[in-house]
Amino acid sequence: MIEFDTALQATIPPNVTVCITSCARLDLLSKTLDTFRRYNRGGKFLISEDSCDPVVVEKLRQSYPGMTILWGSERLGIMRSIDRLYLNVETEIIFHLEDDWEFSGAVDWNAALALLNARPDIVNICVRAISEMKEKYLNRSEALSTAGASFRIMHLDAHPEYYSWSPNPGFLRRTTYDQFAPFSRVNPDQMSGLMKKAQLRQAFLLPGVAHHIGYGRNVTDPTMPPRPKSKPEKWRRAIRKKLYYAGLRRNPF
Repeated sequence: MIEFDTALQATIPPNVTVCITSCARLDLLSKTLDTFRRYNRGGKFLISEDSCDPVVVEKLRQSYPGMTILWGSERLGIMRSIDRLYLNVETEIIFHLEDDWEFSGAVDWNAALALLNARPDIVNICVRAISEMKEKYLNRSEALSTAGASFRIMHLDAHPEYYSWSPNPGFLRRTTYDQFAPFSRVNPDQMSGLMKKAQLRQAFLLPGVAHHIGYGRNVTDPTMPPRPKSKPEKWRRAIRKKLYYAGLRRNPF
């Protein structure tokens, strides 16, 4: 059994459910949950396991007996997996978490919830380390301090799609999910774009305590086309996306 120093921990509020997407990357999931729980105690946890492998599911049940494991016989992909999670949430707030992150400190739950209560235009509060953001996007944000914490609030024009919602570790109201459900009708970038069109913004809680560790370990999503790899393919994809968000294409792919 892993022992945690309670002096370093923050308590997850009772109105928050931690929702985790997973797909057979048990080593990464272990790192994610071990470091997350090192700094954050208590809480309700839901895991959507998308491998369709009963052996993997049994390992999860043995490793995390206090968590609810959701799974089935069909691979769902990221957005349908998120729908499966969020439809089972009974609390006001969702804390979304993927299976490939490492935490270096406690989440400031009180500050994040205070900002959500104060700013209805803030749809998502991300706790990813701000140092992992490209500077050109960081420059398209504004500083805000509240509840003793510092945030960066992204401008609506920071990017055509990004920086309203993302599946990176962070907060989302359950009512926001109800408003935009089902998420599976679009891909993650498009969902962020839809929220952006509704004038909803993303905030980053500084300095951020979650660090991405899933580089080179991507899981194929059965619902989405492969990402372009060559420069010409990326340029064509970028042009198609710009035309899509300008209303000149029906599909961004």
